[in-house]
Amino acid sequence: MIITTRGVIFRVVKYRETSIITTIYTEDYGLLTYIANNVRSPKAKISIGYFELLNLVEITAYHNPSKDINRLSEIKISYPLHSLRQDIYKSAIIIFLAEVLNKCIVEHDKNKELFTFISSSIMVLETIERNNSFHLQFMFKLSTFLGFGITEPTFFINEAIDSKYYLDQAIAKRLKKLIENDLSDIFSINSADRRTILNDLIHFYQLQIGMGKLKSLEVLNTVLS
Repeated sequence: MIITTRGVIFRVVKYRETSIITTIYTEDYGLLTYIANNVRSPKAKISIGYFELLNLVEITAYHNPSKDINRLSEIKISYPLHSLRQDIYKSAIIIFLAEVLNKCIVEHDKNKELFTFISSSIMVLETIERNNSFHLQFMFKLSTFLGFGITEPTFFINEAIDSKYYLDQAIAKRLKKLIENDLSDIFSINSADRRTILNDLIHFYQLQIGMGKLKSLEVLNTVLS
């Protein structure tokens, strides 16, 4: 059958000379994988630009639940992301978050609340000023959808590289704001604290869901430093 649904581009890999295989988290069907033919051809009817990481799209595709990969028929942008593509800081955050999502979300069942969280978060990042802690705030909130919600600053104590860091009252207060504030609230912290918290967040994710090493981490740290 043919379906039409909104989606978020999670991953794109080259396939043969002119095509790609893309993983899209959809609103109505969860995580799906598609072949998009000839999009890397000079005469492509569908632009390769539609498949940038975390693009918010609407797709029309052939859907056979018994197949691992189906064919994409049409795609269009549902919400343009001009700022995210032009701002090097936001671009680095997008690449990092796309890798996190690609490693964390593996279930194919639909979850409209999770889809709404992801898509609305991307819209927020598009519209706000630079926020060098957005990725931390996002990961704190994403943890709730992954089944190990982080709601208190003390969550790191048992797993942290240096638990004394999180026993500091000023650090605990800062963490509480990161956890509880809305994503639209710009919250700036210094580079050293940001790296410490992020490294421990990643470590915590790895313990909870087996998330592997993140290739984009070094680039993110370099750009935000």
